[in-house]
Amino acid sequence: MMRSRIFLMLLAILVLSAGCSKQVAKQGAETEVHNQGHSLKHTVVAGETLRRIAENYFGDPELADAIAAANGITDPNRIVPGSVLVLDFDESQWRGTRQRSVALEAYNKGVDLMAQDRLAEAEKQFRLALDTEPELESASYNLALVLSQRGKDSQALVFLDELTANRPENTDFHFARGHSLFLVARFSDAAQEFAQVLKLDTNHKRAAFGWARSLQEDGQKQKAILAWQQYLEMDGTSSWADVARRNLKTLRDDS
Repeated sequence: MMRSRIFLMLLAILVLSAGCSKQVAKQGAETEVHNQGHSLKHTVVAGETLRRIAENYFGDPELADAIAAANGITDPNRIVPGSVLVLDFDESQWRGTRQRSVALEAYNKGVDLMAQDRLAEAEKQFRLALDTEPELESASYNLALVLSQRGKDSQALVFLDELTANRPENTDFHFARGHSLFLVARFSDAAQEFAQVLKLDTNHKRAAFGWARSLQEDGQKQKAILAWQQYLEMDGTSSWADVARRNLKTLRDDS
C-alpha cells in the first residue's frame, strides 16, 4: 500500500510537469480597422506555433496554413520569435477573437495561480475562461490538471474524456486521462490509455511506467512483467528504474 501511494505521488508530479500549463501570449495591441474587417499585428514569442496562434485568435488551428500563406511563410512549422504576423479578420472572426482575448486573460491568471500552488483560485480562473470561451482546450486541460491535483479525478475525467475524443493524437491529454483513471482505481482503463500514449510515442517513458503499474494493479501479472521489462529497456539507470526492478522482482516471486 505504501509503495502504491508513493507511485501515485510520483505520477502526479509527472503529469503536472508533462502538460501545457503555459501562459498564452497576450494578443497584439496593434489593430487596424478597414472596410472588410480588421487587421491585427502579432509578435511571435518563443515556443509559439502557427497552429496555436490560429487557435488562439480564430479558434481554429487548421487556419495555420492560411496565416503562413498570407505572411509569406514557406514552412508553417517554423516561425521565428520576434517576427511580426499580420492577421486579417472579418467581422464575425473579430468578435470571436475579442471574446477569446477575455478568456485568455482569465486563463493566464489561472496559470500563474497554478504555479503558486493556489489551486482553488486557479480552478476558478480556468472555469471563468471556459465560461467565456468553452472551446479553449488549454483551459479545459489545465482545469483537469488542477482538479486532479485537488483529488477531484472524477471531475477531471469529464474534461479529459472530451479532450481525448476531440484530439486523439494528443499524448498529453491521453497521459493525463490515464493518470486520473489510475487514481479512481480504473486500472484496466488506465492501462489502455497509457498504451495509447505509447502507440503515439513509443519512447514515452512516463507512459511506459504508468502502463506497467496499471497492469500490475489490475492483476495482469504476465502482461505487467513484460511491461516492466519494456520500461527497463527504455530506462535502466534512474530512480524510476529502481522502482521498476523492485516491482518486477515482486511479480516474478509471486508467479
